[in-house]
Amino acid sequence: MALDLATVTGYAIGRAGSIPRSGSVRLRYPDQERGVAPFNLMAFLRDRFVLEKPDLIAVEDMMAAPAIKSADAAVAQIMLHGVIEAMARINAIRLDRVHRATLLKHFIGRGRTGERATTKRAVIEQAKLLGYVPADCRDDNRCDAVAVWDWASAKVAGTPRKSTIGLPAHLTIGGIL
Repeated sequence: MALDLATVTGYAIGRAGSIPRSGSVRLRYPDQERGVAPFNLMAFLRDRFVLEKPDLIAVEDMMAAPAIKSADAAVAQIMLHGVIEAMARINAIRLDRVHRATLLKHFIGRGRTGERATTKRAVIEQAKLLGYVPADCRDDNRCDAVAVWDWASAKVAGTPRKSTIGLPAHLTIGGIL
């Protein structure tokens, strides 16, 4: 399982080397108090673990303090990461974190693209090219989660994708299925 932790959290679940099931879930609305998001994340994970308990949870590591927009955003991030840590431990699930630049280098071939919007578009397009999300997908949270899932599949589970960057995942070298 891979998660992109935010108010709208992206998730990707599946066996390493496969096409994961993915989506996103809103943890809180702007008019709700901050504590609603970690509660809803815990409930989401509890429900997921009833259906399937992953061997691994992979998340993008917390941002460094200078990159966080506000004190409120920092507290919210710490709370969500605390829930992941606690849920992984109580369920005896391995937890791995990846730094954003490392993730981007793995998934789109470079650690930075300049502006945030450009990076988001590159991740979305790569997720589409690899067949992880539908061609009409615009959900950057979902695509960030499949990027984390792809990294964990390759770097942690040792099962790299069967295609190279830029080729659809259902094709192998030479175009033979």
